[in-house]
Amino acid sequence: MRILFAGAGGVLGRATLPHLSGHDVLGLTRSEEKRQVLRALGAEGVVCDVYDYEALLRVAAPFRPEIVVNFVTDLTGGSAEANNRARREGGANLLALANATKASRLVVESVAFTLEGEAGRAVDRLEQSTRSFSGETLILRFGRLWGPGTAYEAPARPPTLHIDQAGALAAQLIARGAPGTHTLVDAG
Repeated sequence: MRILFAGAGGVLGRATLPHLSGHDVLGLTRSEEKRQVLRALGAEGVVCDVYDYEALLRVAAPFRPEIVVNFVTDLTGGSAEANNRARREGGANLLALANATKASRLVVESVAFTLEGEAGRAVDRLEQSTRSFSGETLILRFGRLWGPGTAYEAPARPPTLHIDQAGALAAQLIARGAPGTHTLVDAG
């Protein structure tokens, strides 16, 4: 399968890519440095800004993705507004891209816990707009990710999910999961 993976250079993307071997994955990242990381994880990397729809289309159209994955976040700067923008604007552009390229499946990262205020509204908008996609939709609601590379070395307040398990489960669902909303949290 041809998978266009936005957010491939993030923590969850890097945990997911090794489990997608056997698929043709084009990973989008915001930084030139992460292109080599993506290649080492099994994806062809390309620097592309999800806020630039025309650039997204130029990258995606010749690739003709069957699946578009939206694991875009902006958590590194610690700005809630930047992360809300990633969900609102980045999510809208990736939805439009999935429709324009006639992808058959759209997979979107969400959260399995309640967010307040603007963050909660941004997640709600992302999920609602995802459901308007013309093909199969999968909304993956993750618990608070913990483990190497995340903000938490040990499980924080529930619901939680270890990053290694999150990557393995995400890859299974991207490739073969039933359409719908899936909640991914640690057992217990």
